[in-house]
Amino acid sequence: MSYAYGTEEWEKAYREMVEDRLAKTEEPYVMGSPEWVATFEKLIQEDEKYKEVAKTWEGTVVIHILANPDAGLDSDIYMLMDLWHGDCRSVRLVPEDVGKSADFVLTGELERWQSVMKKELDVVKAMMQGKIKLKGSLPTIVRYVKASIRLVDLSAQIDTVFHTEMDEEERAKFNEQFNELRSKFGF
Repeated sequence: MSYAYGTEEWEKAYREMVEDRLAKTEEPYVMGSPEWVATFEKLIQEDEKYKEVAKTWEGTVVIHILANPDAGLDSDIYMLMDLWHGDCRSVRLVPEDVGKSADFVLTGELERWQSVMKKELDVVKAMMQGKIKLKGSLPTIVRYVKASIRLVDLSAQIDTVFHTEMDEEERAKFNEQFNELRSKFGF
């Protein structure tokens, strides 16, 4: 059965799927997997430092990770963060059309996001240098640079396996599972 994004049914099924995967999967989590996304959401929601530096921020932000089949990622990933005045309402994997319509969309290659999440590449500098493309207001992002940096800091706290670090069998298993979820949840 597939679910229509944005419905209560989708949200309920998504949460149940995530809870089930978290119960069955141990860290490290594969970057972009539902359990990685849920862990990121929880870290943001519980972080007092983020709440302070983002207390006047509002809007949706999408991390758009471009597919790289050679590195084991067969399709783009759109991860939407619904952020509102220091609160993180949710972080979800979303369909492409939803991802592209967010207030801010940060698009980059898999390896760029890996470098950002490992704190080898500063996300603001990456945007300024065009290594990560921004759709949305750059002045707004710059005004909330501390919040952006805190989100990166939180993502770096997750015990993560990156696609480039997996062997062929692990990559195939991830893509098979992700494609099943994609057909069910539309992302």
